[in-house]
Amino acid sequence: MKSNFAATIGNFDGVHLGHQELIKKIKQSASKNNLKTKVITFNPYPFEFFQWKKKRILSEFDKNNLLNKLEIDEIKSIKFDEDFRKQSAEEFFTNTLLKENIKFLSVGKDFKFGKDRAGDIGLLNELCISNNIELNILDDYVASNHKVSSTLVRELLAKNDFIEASKLLGRPYAISGNVIKGKSLGKRLSTPTANLDIDNVEFCFNGVFLGRIDKENKRFFCIVNFGPKPTFDDYRQSLEAHILDFDENIYDQALSIEFLCKIRDQVKFNSVEELKIQINDDKNNARELLKSYER
Repeated sequence: MKSNFAATIGNFDGVHLGHQELIKKIKQSASKNNLKTKVITFNPYPFEFFQWKKKRILSEFDKNNLLNKLEIDEIKSIKFDEDFRKQSAEEFFTNTLLKENIKFLSVGKDFKFGKDRAGDIGLLNELCISNNIELNILDDYVASNHKVSSTLVRELLAKNDFIEASKLLGRPYAISGNVIKGKSLGKRLSTPTANLDIDNVEFCFNGVFLGRIDKENKRFFCIVNFGPKPTFDDYRQSLEAHILDFDENIYDQALSIEFLCKIRDQVKFNSVEELKIQINDDKNNARELLKSYER
């Protein structure tokens, strides 16, 4: 026998406080009506499919981990491709919602669906009534006197305001992933680094940062190079961290790095030697900056 669900749908990029409120609503309904909970999301995101300038807050790895921590019964990830894009609002409703056995649906008041975002809350309400689905429309969620949105979180991260971003996320901003083998550039620079697998996606900010890692009940600080490596003509997004006062083999282990503050922008240096000098300066600057986080 197929389960019935209380569900919500969206990108959930950031899993911020507004997203968490939607999930709270479906969990309340599930508990009351003996339903299971489901989050329907997309990969790639629509803005990635259309190649808009908008970039990610979280990797799929982090998004799924955060949703699982909220004790969701099922996460349904839909591939957003040309066939999916072409669906009318009514086709979207039938194929994406009715087929998922949804009995309760919670969405934000700005929710749009179907080709060219033609479907609005009015149409969604009509379709839900016709198919005996209870619809919950969530008003804007406000925190720190701001409407909580992924757009605002992106703007704050682009300004490297991790403190304000964390208030909207309900947690410190961090990026996680498994440590993988890189190109051994760290050894070449006499600065070993842990390279994180970040799903080969583009994020909404980059630079060189002071970060913090909690590992086995110990706390370590690190220098995080996040983004391209222009000195080596490598313009893919990557994350590599030089962990201060740490010398262990952590390949294939999961690591979560909390971002604390920016050290500098990324720069294309004329030589590896110039970069080495800058890295030594980065280490000195990082040790000065971390003093304010050790208290």
